[in-house]
Amino acid sequence: MTGADIIAIIILAALSIAIVVYLLHWLYRRSSKEVSFVRTGLSGEKVVLSGGAFVLPIVHNITSVGMRTLRIEVKRGGDKSIITKNRMRVEIVAEFYVRVTPTKEAVSIAAGTLGKRTMEPESLRDLVQGRFVDALGVVAAQMSMEEIQEKRGEYIKAVKGIATESLSSTGLELEAVSLTGLDQAGLEVFDPSNAFDAEGLTQLTELIEAGKKRRNDIEQDTAISIRAKNLEGEQNALEIDKEREFSRLFQEREIAKQRDKEHTDMAVETAKQERLAEEARIQSAEEIEKARIKQQDTIEVERSLREHELTLQIEERKKLRNDIERQTEIDIKEKNLEVEIKTLDIEKENEFARLQQQEEIAVRSAKQKANVVKEESERYYESEQAQLISDENVKKLKIEQQRSIETTRIENEEKTTVREIEKRKQLEIEEHERELAVTEKYKLVLNANTEVELARAKAAEAEEKVISARNVEIAERKKTVELISAGQQAEREAIQLTILADAEKKASHDREQSEKYTSLASKLRYEVDAAGKQLLNEAENMRSDASRRSSLRMKLASNLDSIIRESVKPMQNIDAIKILDVNGLPGFSDGHSRSNDSDSGGSGGSGSPRSSAGASVSGGSLADNVVNSALRYRAHVPFVDSLLQEIGMSPGEISNISNILKVDDNEFSDEGGTKGGKSKATTGLKKK
Repeated sequence: MTGADIIAIIILAALSIAIVVYLLHWLYRRSSKEVSFVRTGLSGEKVVLSGGAFVLPIVHNITSVGMRTLRIEVKRGGDKSIITKNRMRVEIVAEFYVRVTPTKEAVSIAAGTLGKRTMEPESLRDLVQGRFVDALGVVAAQMSMEEIQEKRGEYIKAVKGIATESLSSTGLELEAVSLTGLDQAGLEVFDPSNAFDAEGLTQLTELIEAGKKRRNDIEQDTAISIRAKNLEGEQNALEIDKEREFSRLFQEREIAKQRDKEHTDMAVETAKQERLAEEARIQSAEEIEKARIKQQDTIEVERSLREHELTLQIEERKKLRNDIERQTEIDIKEKNLEVEIKTLDIEKENEFARLQQQEEIAVRSAKQKANVVKEESERYYESEQAQLISDENVKKLKIEQQRSIETTRIENEEKTTVREIEKRKQLEIEEHERELAVTEKYKLVLNANTEVELARAKAAEAEEKVISARNVEIAERKKTVELISAGQQAEREAIQLTILADAEKKASHDREQSEKYTSLASKLRYEVDAAGKQLLNEAENMRSDASRRSSLRMKLASNLDSIIRESVKPMQNIDAIKILDVNGLPGFSDGHSRSNDSDSGGSGGSGSPRSSAGASVSGGSLADNVVNSALRYRAHVPFVDSLLQEIGMSPGEISNISNILKVDDNEFSDEGGTKGGKSKATTGLKKK
């Protein structure tokens, strides 16, 4: 088979397929949801509701049947209106919804009885309208017009039943019936010569005239009622006018009588009222005086309570300020300590590397010498050497195990300490955040004081951190050197035991090496200790007087709450405090303050801490004066006096505690003297 034959076969196959497709398209008929068909001819009748069938020309014929629902409207009005049971004519508009029943038998009947009318609504309407009109007339003849209106549902149901029976023979089914219009026919439609119309017209005329009569009766009755009501209203109005005039005259007569009586009663009442008013005034004056005295007592009690509350609030504020300062100080110390620890870790690693290198060199040299001796005495002391090596391994394992345990313990302790510090820090931060909600209005002042105090104590705190970190590092170094020395000593002892079994002449040499290594370790330890002590001495020498005073202040601040608590504890037994504050007299609050102010002004603002404290005490609020007075009262206790004298406070002025926490401006600030020729006593906090 050649290529031409293959091409010819392909072409013939394609033509055959095209012919088959064309014949199928031409001869095969399909039905749809809206249209079905009935095929007649060869092979008999075949109803196709869904799917399709072959329809061959000449031998087959098809009849299309519409499956859609069709609306058929029926109007009966005018002379074609429907007569009811009571011989009345009614105009009716009804809509009938019909379709071919979707069964093969119904489709076959509809195709035979209706043909193509199922596809044409107008033609179908002409065919079935009579049946619908008949159903409407049959049911209307059994009901009156009023019953049709009042029972429309029953009327429609009866019409649908009759129409359905009449349509079943055509293959149609009635889906629904709607009564869209119902009204009485006009009088011109009735024919008097028609017996039905004459009877209905008579009834209709009677109804109309009866309605007119009832309407006229109602109108006349209404007119009469209106006139009678108007007459009654006028009579009532006149009667009311007469009664009003009588009442007016009677009232004038009664008024005249009452006026005379009132004049008499008024004179009596005036005298009585004046007497009562005088008694009420006297009683009111007495009550006012009693209330004033009572109010003064109440005010005195409230003032005492308020002063006590102010005292407690001041103590709380001082404690809060101390907590904030301590927390801030701890945070700064922790941050600097972390930096210093990292630096010391680097130095420690370098020192460990150097010591390890020296140790390796010394061990390597010792091992080389020991190997020479071992090689010479291996044949004689092999069993002894194995035992010594085993002991050495055991000792090394023990040393490594102890070192590992110690390192793990130290790491665990450090981690535990760090976790405890973090936990305390977190708890303090949370407590601080809760307290900030209450002390928001004091935030600015507290922050300013905190910044000043932190700035002044920063150098001292840094030095303290360095010293602490170095002490820790020195201890770690010392411990590490001792561990290394112990390991070296164990190795040396093993080597010495080995070579003593070989030759006594090497013992002196080994002792010399041992002493040398011991001296080297001691030298290293002494060098580390000396370096640490030198750094401590240098740091201590670098500390200024301000740093030492700052350290003293920090210690005092940490114990301030207990000092104040113990000093004010006897105040719990005091029922009331009465303080007479005489301003202007020497030795009292304001007089002392003015004296200090004058002195300060004369000296250019470089007053002593005591004068500054005096200004602070006397220039404060009433609550501050109350607290200071109460504290001065207890300041004479010998224990408190001695304690305050040791820390540089003068007895009798607890306010110096705050002055000790604040460094004098003359020591930490170059800005002194006066501004504008005038100065005021300060409390240690300088505002710019």
